[in-house]
Amino acid sequence: MAPTPYRMKGVALVTGAASGIGRAVAHTFVAEGCTRLILADVNGEGLPTVAKELEELDDSVQTCLVTCDISQEDQVQRMVDEGVAKFGAIHYAVNNAGISSKPRVRTHELEVESYDRVQNVNQRGLWLCERAELRQMLKQEPELRTRAGTNPQRGSIVNISSIFGRVSHENVGAYAATKAAVLGITRTDACAYGKDGIRVNSVCPGYIRTPLLDHQIKIGTYDENMIKAIPIHRWGMAEDIAEGVVFLASEKASFITGEELYIDGGSVIKCHG
Repeated sequence: MAPTPYRMKGVALVTGAASGIGRAVAHTFVAEGCTRLILADVNGEGLPTVAKELEELDDSVQTCLVTCDISQEDQVQRMVDEGVAKFGAIHYAVNNAGISSKPRVRTHELEVESYDRVQNVNQRGLWLCERAELRQMLKQEPELRTRAGTNPQRGSIVNISSIFGRVSHENVGAYAATKAAVLGITRTDACAYGKDGIRVNSVCPGYIRTPLLDHQIKIGTYDENMIKAIPIHRWGMAEDIAEGVVFLASEKASFITGEELYIDGGSVIKCHG
């Protein structure tokens, strides 16, 4: 008898879902059978377009769309509350929303306001999301059955960090600090909540062809010569990241927690071996 195709049956929450990696993650969840999604973004106007795309992939898709600035505690709680009010639970959470350092200058030239802006979204905002998700998951019965037939789990969280959580260069200090913090948050909560049936992992993208990277190329921060420094010799795509994210979120990864998955075409190993 042929094995039954694996399908994700839970409810997924994706922040930063209106474009780029978040949009690709939502598409991949649907491709893997997850048809109930809470999509959140500070750019709420972009969410209906993504929802329509998902419905075209699978007409059984249901979405809950939430405009949310993750740096605001009340908005984060409202995001979770609205999703749970519609679907009753959150099984998979992908904390993807984030911003880049602006301006890109060395530390002695960086104003406190610019540093705080990046910290409030990338570090504090992600922590607020994770706390709200954990509080919800702890209320739920463990109903995510593993493929190995081991104890069912309550939920899975995937945090989006960056290769700059591990490596850096001279003018991304604020951004790199936040992405390193994401790894610390991930490891801490993986240790703390494994006994509750909740896994927490992180994904560290390299140079990914998103609107943000396109802008950096346009203004001259990056150029096509950088591809030569990537062992696979191409920019990454949002879909490359999404595949890894959804794998870690899924029951296929039921014995993986506290890990950092580098999806970077080999950039980090070329820098540091």
